[in-house]
Amino acid sequence: MQPEGSRGDNMLSEKEVCDRAEYCYLICLQLNWMLANESIPPEKYLEQIRKSSLGLAEDEFIVMSIEEGLRTGLEDCGVNNLILMYESFVHAFCEVMQTDIQDLRDSIPRDVLKKLAAEMGIELAAEP
Repeated sequence: MQPEGSRGDNMLSEKEVCDRAEYCYLICLQLNWMLANESIPPEKYLEQIRKSSLGLAEDEFIVMSIEEGLRTGLEDCGVNNLILMYESFVHAFCEVMQTDIQDLRDSIPRDVLKKLAAEMGIELAAEP
């Protein structure tokens, strides 16, 4: 039994939760940008994610999901399902942090968003 107020070994620190929320949010954005880029056909998704500085091509689950989507003939190669899953992670992390997704989005520097969008062949407009 742990003393009241102490952290268990399996608990994430507030910074770790925040970092994971941001990472999952950026994955959602990048997968959305890839999906929205009509010049990237689904059969090129695996090649496209290699351009991601987030390391999407090194994530076995993402690669396996897209490969399975290709094999089964899903129109989007399962990318929408990945987006929904990572989006649910973002919402869960935001709930733990007692913040909302808008605050998370606003905390990400514009130059980071522009870089990640460019990796998926999307050019972000000037500051909103």
